[in-house]
Amino acid sequence: MKKTLAFLFILVLQQGYTQTKQVITLDDCYNASINNYPNLKQMDMDVQISKLNKQNIQANYLPSLNLNGQVSYQSDVTKVPISVPGINIPIMAKDWYNLNLDVEQLIYDGGLIHNRKKIADADLDIAHQKLQIEFYQLKDQVNRIYFGIILSRKTIEILAVLKKNLEATIADAEVAFNNGVLLSSDVDALKVEYNLVLQQIVEKHEDQRALIAGLHILTALDISNADQLVVPDVQVVTEKFVNNRPEYMLLGKQQTKIEILSELSKAKQRPVFMAFGQAGYGRPGYDMLNDKFDTYYKVGARLHWNIWDWHQVKRERSVLSVQNEIINTQKQSFDQKLKADLETKMAAIRKAEQLISTDETIVSLQQNVVNTANVQLKNGSLTTTNYVIELNKQVKAQLNLEVHKLQLVYSKYQYNITLGNL
Repeated sequence: MKKTLAFLFILVLQQGYTQTKQVITLDDCYNASINNYPNLKQMDMDVQISKLNKQNIQANYLPSLNLNGQVSYQSDVTKVPISVPGINIPIMAKDWYNLNLDVEQLIYDGGLIHNRKKIADADLDIAHQKLQIEFYQLKDQVNRIYFGIILSRKTIEILAVLKKNLEATIADAEVAFNNGVLLSSDVDALKVEYNLVLQQIVEKHEDQRALIAGLHILTALDISNADQLVVPDVQVVTEKFVNNRPEYMLLGKQQTKIEILSELSKAKQRPVFMAFGQAGYGRPGYDMLNDKFDTYYKVGARLHWNIWDWHQVKRERSVLSVQNEIINTQKQSFDQKLKADLETKMAAIRKAEQLISTDETIVSLQQNVVNTANVQLKNGSLTTTNYVIELNKQVKAQLNLEVHKLQLVYSKYQYNITLGNL
């Protein structure tokens, strides 16, 4: 007996775990849609590209090795314009052969390489932020489908209740018809309304099936029915305006890149020091009067400093400054439009809250009307047409209540999404 009870207890726990596992929240859909988004792979690709670019930039700190060869023939060569008796002054050959290994090592570049690596990092941040914009748009799409499924579920539940009410009413009407209280046309009118409700249920089920299929495509979640989705609970914080939209963040990252480009322009005005060396074999070598093949080498340091660039760097920085101001105006415009949009979203929240209050009163009052109409229909003092009218009013009132409840939650989510908080 104890083993049986233990088995049943474990079975109940497993069943509860399975049911809990089947519940799908809106946040689950957000995360799953992002993980299932094909462009998510682009993040790793962007990182790989950035890493390779930075390795190429870093390679500028390493010595450069160049092997250069040249064979030439010239029409004339330098000669010593004197002759000394008893001394044979050699004459340079007109055919020259040289094979050189040239080495250069950067010592100081004024910060050019450092800033180029920072630009590569900024480009990676911008690429990732552009993906965040796509994720934001994806969440908005998931949002609409998710709430559409819940609304269809609520509608089907209300229609199912109406269907049961009509079934009971038709049964009572048939009894009244058999007793001579109602006409057969009254019963038929109720049956027509019943079949219309069946049609609406079929339509809503098909609409729901399409929405669930769409959500599955976006998230790859196993959604067998709409009952797995729960109505989310969300809070709206309005005390302080903070723009967290990914598009706004992208503008900030573009400004960061402009600042780095400005630093790069400054670095162009600084001197560049390099060490160099050359080792070679050829004819002639550094001794121009030696007409034999010889080895040679030299080492040294080189300075390059563009001390006058005709204000090119200054104009570059002026362009960057203007671009930065353009982005500032874009951010201000974005804030302005966003604040106006938030006022619209907040108005929708307040409207839904007020409508829910009156909806609850209407549903309660209309239920009383339907109950009275049902009694009158049984007594033959009310036509089926008038009864159906009152019954449809009740269904409409219940639907309005459920729609406005979902609109309230949806409007809160839209407020947070508009602000970039989801």
